This record gives sequence, C-alpha cells and structure tokens, in this order.
Amino acid sequence: MFQGYGRDAKILIAANAAGQLFLQFSIFIMPFYLAVLGYDMAQMGTFFSIQTFTGGLFFLVAGQVSLRLGYRKTLIISALLGLAGRLLQVAAVNDYVLALGFFLVGANMGMRQPNFTALLSEEVGEGQRHHAFSISFGLGTIFNALGVLIAGFAPDFFTGLGLSEGTAYRLVVSLALLQFALVIPALLTISDVPVRNPKINWNRELVVKILKFSLPSALIGFGAGITIPYMSLYFKLQFGQTLAAISGVFFLQQLAMGLGSFGLPRLVHRIGPVRVITSFQSMAAFLFAIFPSIETFLLAAALYIIRSILMNIVWPINDSFMMGFFSTEEKATAAGIRRAFSTFMRGGGNYVGGLLFGMSLSYPFYATATLYVIATAIFYAFFIKHNE
Repeated sequence: MFQGYGRDAKILIAANAAGQLFLQFSIFIMPFYLAVLGYDMAQMGTFFSIQTFTGGLFFLVAGQVSLRLGYRKTLIISALLGLAGRLLQVAAVNDYVLALGFFLVGANMGMRQPNFTALLSEEVGEGQRHHAFSISFGLGTIFNALGVLIAGFAPDFFTGLGLSEGTAYRLVVSLALLQFALVIPALLTISDVPVRNPKINWNRELVVKILKFSLPSALIGFGAGITIPYMSLYFKLQFGQTLAAISGVFFLQQLAMGLGSFGLPRLVHRIGPVRVITSFQSMAAFLFAIFPSIETFLLAAALYIIRSILMNIVWPINDSFMMGFFSTEEKATAAGIRRAFSTFMRGGGNYVGGLLFGMSLSYPFYATATLYVIATAIFYAFFIKHNE
C-alpha cells in the first residue's frame, strides 16, 4: 500500500488517519453532549456556526501563515489550537468558554487541511500523488467509521459503570484529546519542505486558476449544505427510524467509502481524473434527484450510501489534481481559498436547506441535484483538456 513512499509521507498519512478517527468521533457526539449540558437546538447552531465560519476564515490565511513558518510548524500550531479548543469544550465552564473552544477547533480545521494537502503533495512524487491522496482519504474514512461506532456505544458504556449522564458524555468528549496526543508527536518527527519564495506572485493567471477550482467547489458546498446536515432528521421524519438504525447507515457509508477509495487510482490512470470526477458526481446528482421518490428505508439508505460514495470518494482525486496546477509556494493558499469558498457556501446552504425542508421534504434534494449538475458541467468545461 505504501510501497515507494518516504518515511515522512507514511507518518503524515498515519497521523491523518488517527486524527480522522477522533475528529468524526467528536463531530458525532457533540450535539448529544451539548444537549446533556442543557443547550437547545438554536444554541447548538450558534456554536456550530462559530466553528464553521472560523474554519472558513482560517482557510483564507492558512497558506500565508505556512509561507512564513513552513508547513510543518503551521500544522503543529494548528494542532495546539485544536488541543486548546477541545480542552475548553470538555471544561464547558460557561457559554463564553465553550464558544471559544469551538472557535479554536474551527481555527485548527482551517489551518490544518490546506497545509496537510500541500505538504503531502510535496512529500510524494508526481506519479504517486493520486495514489497517496486516495490512500490517505481511504484510511481516514475507515477511521471515521470507527469513530462513529465508538461514539455511539461509549456513553452507554460509561453510564453502565454508574457514572451520571453528564459525566459520561464529558468523559466521551475528552477522549477526543487523544487525537492530539498522537498527531503532535508525529508532526515533531517529520522534516519540512523548504519554501523558497515567501511571497506569492499574485497575477491574473494564478487568480483565474484558483477561481476555476473554487467555483465548482462553492456550488457543491452550497448544495451539500442544503441537504447533508438534515439527512438523519430526514430518515427519522420520512421513515420513522431510530437513532441506532440511522447511525448504522452513516457507519456503513463511511466504511464503504473508505474501502472503495483504495481502488480509485487505477480508474484514474485508465480514464483520467477529470472524467472520473465528473462521471461520479453526475451519478451522485441523479441519485439525489430520484431520492424523494424512494418509499422504503432500506432502499433509501442504500441509495444514500451509494450517493455518498460517488460524491465524496473523488475529493482526494480532486485535491491531487488541483495540486498539479500550483507551485510549492502557492499550494496551501490555493487549497485554502477553495475550501473557504466551499465552507462559506455550505453555511449558506444550511440556512436555505432549513427553509426548503420546512416547505417540503423533496425540494432540498432537487435543489442539491441541480447545483451538483451545474458544478460538474463547469468543472468539465474548465479542465477536460487537462484530463491526460
């Protein structure tokens, strides 16, 4: 699996997988933790919005920070911010401390991803980039699935030991601190990739390249924001399913997506990255367009899992493809700006999705499918000539 990779590339991929375990773990458990603390849905939305929009802002500055400090130091600082944020979330002394915790976790997410993407692309050769990104995504997604599973069973385990519900959930959230106990030492052992020029030459060609990648990502982020955060609620309202059954759907989705990503580089080498990305996204859009007409839970769950695989499995290929267009100095900034576009639009989609679901359980899926099709067509038009 890692044949031909250098030591630092292997450490980066392993550290990312460990981080993804506890990231998904904390994402899944957080709403239940906040509910136990006595916060209502509106207050939860405020905390989550702080984290999302902070992440978007730090996506914009992540590249500039790494130009001055280097990728490795920036990733270490990012991890320390995340550690501080999780500690404040566990303490949850009052609303302000908790809000600061979400702010710092958002800063960690915004700083980490663009610089991880840029550093990994530099640590592997041009011919290995698609493979490395797919392997990293696959392992991370499998660990995501394990995180959901652990988070689903851990609270009952601790309450079974005689702990109060509040103490049990606080203890479960504190397990997310293990992410940084693994990631920070790993980052300290790797070497950095030197940035030869601490300044980016902001010319028209560079701006156009970034916007070409950012526009489709923004549209997809907006579409995803309309439906994805509400899927568990949709399954409950439409089919009357329990939380346990719904969590099983998301576990299988993550597991299948992780396993499927290992075989994707072969398909990329056969038909090219642009055709892989656009064909998978087109099929995902079709499945969401017909989703409201599905009348049984098992079929809807199966289609949702397939849709998620098709839509998400190509993101590491998309990231890898994008990195080939930028120099060492430009990579983190370009990746950060694209993710900022997607994050801010996803936040707007959350609001629109709430309005649409309030009118109909079907409208959001039609809106998302339409946005996916438009984004896919734009991406194809921009990049099909670079497919080889």
